[in-house]
Formats: sequence, structure tokens, C-alpha cells
Amino acid sequence: MFTLDEKHLDEAKKIAAANRKKKRCDECYDRGWIGVTDENLLVLCARCVDMDTAVDGWKEYVSQHEELKEHFAELFEEAAEAEAPEQDNHPTQQIYDHKKSHPVARTAYVPGPKRTGRAKKV
Repeated sequence: MFTLDEKHLDEAKKIAAANRKKKRCDECYDRGWIGVTDENLLVLCARCVDMDTAVDGWKEYVSQHEELKEHFAELFEEAAEAEAPEQDNHPTQQIYDHKKSHPVARTAYVPGPKRTGRAKKV
């Protein structure tokens, strides 16, 4: 099982603190992170940390350290998938994608005799 070293955890804490967008936060107590997982990975505060810039900063840090690249390879796979060109779809598929799906109306039918007014339940 992979466990992140303390020196890398300290750097992750610095990245989280540097990318905070709120001055005060009651959820993370103004740290930028909520806690640490079993793998010694940081859980960022979704309320006060700009996640995109924090992840970009972490990617830069990981790219500088060879021992972390193998464990965080999925971060770099997402970038490779985003750079890949999209395939051309058939025109009928595009038309189908643009149609709105209409929600199905909920039926108000209840089986049994219809009660009107002040009819007693049996």
C-alpha cells in the first residue's frame, strides 16, 4: 500500500494554503485542508480552496519528483485524454444529442373507487 512521505505532505499543505480563495472558513479552520487519508494524502477543503489551481500545482510538484510519478500517473492520463482530438460523429447522432429529454409525467391514477367529497374510507 502506498503511503505519501511527510515531506511531500508538507508541500501539499503549502500548495493548499497558497490556493485558498476565502479569508475565513469554518470547515477547514483556515488551513485549506480538512484532513488526511489512510494513504497520507491531503483532503482539500472544497469551500475555500480553488481546486483547479491546487491540482495544477500538485501536478507540477509531482512532475519534478520521479518517485511520485508512478503513483499519480492518472493525473497525467487525464491531460493526455483531453489533448486527444474528438472523433467525428454521424450527423444523426448529433441531432439526437441536441434533443431535450422530456421528463415523464407522474401519473395520478390510484386504483380503486373514486372518492368525492366527504366519503368515508372503508
